Amino acid sequence: MVGNRLRFIVGLLLMLHIAYMEATSMEDKMYDVRKYGAKGDAKTINTKAINWAIADCAATGGGTVIVPKGIFVTGTLLLKDNVRLYLQKDAVIKATTALDEYQSYIPLQNLRKYDSGDSSQNANSSRDPYWNRALILGRGIGNFSIEGEGSIDGMHLFDPKGEEKMRGPHAIIIGESRNFTLSGITINHAANYAFMAYSIENAVFQNLSVNEGWDGIHIRGGKNITIRNCEFQTGDDAIAGGFWENMVITDCRINSSCNGIRMIMPANGLAISNCVFKGPGKYPHRTSKELKRNNMLSAIILQPGGWGKSTGDMEDVHIFDIEIDMLNNPLMIVLNEGNNARNVLVERLKATNVNYAAASIESWRGGVFDNVVLRDIAINYVGNNDPALRNLKPNQPPADSRPLPAWGWYMKNVQNVVFQNVDLNFSGKEVRPAFWFNNVGKVEFINVKYPGSDKQESIVLENSGTIIKK
Repeated sequence: MVGNRLRFIVGLLLMLHIAYMEATSMEDKMYDVRKYGAKGDAKTINTKAINWAIADCAATGGGTVIVPKGIFVTGTLLLKDNVRLYLQKDAVIKATTALDEYQSYIPLQNLRKYDSGDSSQNANSSRDPYWNRALILGRGIGNFSIEGEGSIDGMHLFDPKGEEKMRGPHAIIIGESRNFTLSGITINHAANYAFMAYSIENAVFQNLSVNEGWDGIHIRGGKNITIRNCEFQTGDDAIAGGFWENMVITDCRINSSCNGIRMIMPANGLAISNCVFKGPGKYPHRTSKELKRNNMLSAIILQPGGWGKSTGDMEDVHIFDIEIDMLNNPLMIVLNEGNNARNVLVERLKATNVNYAAASIESWRGGVFDNVVLRDIAINYVGNNDPALRNLKPNQPPADSRPLPAWGWYMKNVQNVVFQNVDLNFSGKEVRPAFWFNNVGKVEFINVKYPGSDKQESIVLENSGTIIKK
């Protein structure tokens, strides 16, 4: 069953992490960037000096490149095999405002399937060198890390030629690489994403703090990935991406002015556990088309193909031990063209002050959900007394959550679903039914509680089977 498989994955990934950390904690050679001419005076551009230290470290078999206390202004730093970039306490790697100091990630192979679906100008894709500039860049490397108690400051570097005529380089891009760790550091004011990745394997992100900027950790193509004990206060999605295989997100505290976790491409083996999602966003949404809104949208939104066709199935998803407060929507799982889903288990989820949209599991373009279990769930909504909602007809969802014809759960094109120990409620008044099922096969209720449970109109069955109550 999905729960047992993903518990095994969680344990395996944590053991891999411990083994890797033990291997990299051995005594190694130290390379202080100051010995290569770097100055932490907040004004000297240190691009050449720090890259010299990294290259020298790699050329002699690897070791630790030390960035000491100070503010080290730099353009693109190129990571190498077997290099541990260590930021000491009060060390800051700060983005230079000189845009010609930045280099781009150029893929070693065709990564088109990881693109966002925008084929008109290749914006936001692996094929756009300008969009893929970064302050720290690694391509086709392994056995490396970025660690320490220091920080990376992207300066919210403004670029009139960048995405939305404002975004600058990402803070970190890692592509086609494996066996690495990001640990302990803080990433502030990323000029685009704090961390962007294409096709990575065996990676651990732990004890990170990400503040402001756009997306926090965005991975397009990742196998055996652990994100744990991280804190996000982002101006866009905290964790995003897709084409994930054996992905664990655990013990994170997530605050955003967009979505908490947004999957835009398929995944196989995804565990999200022990995370707290709390809105509204501390920092406003940074997209230029918005007016500095700070409402937090969905806690977890899984929507393969949400940004453009992305063929593949979503399998073995386990979401458990989740706390949610002051969000528009607790959970939204949507299939698009070329996507199906099997074995989705959500358990021990508690949400309060959900103020905009019902939880939903829905497919609109041919895909089908099979074997969905929702167990030990309590959600409290803010009621909506708008009479216009009585005649609401849902359409293909946009990128984000939207009002639905039910206040509690909405489902479309699901073969089998079990609700067990589910408690739904709302404050104020509400004009909609608690549940709306459209083309749903077998629905099983086991100890399900909601206002109006004694009234037939509390559940709408549209082209659906009967509900089995136990």
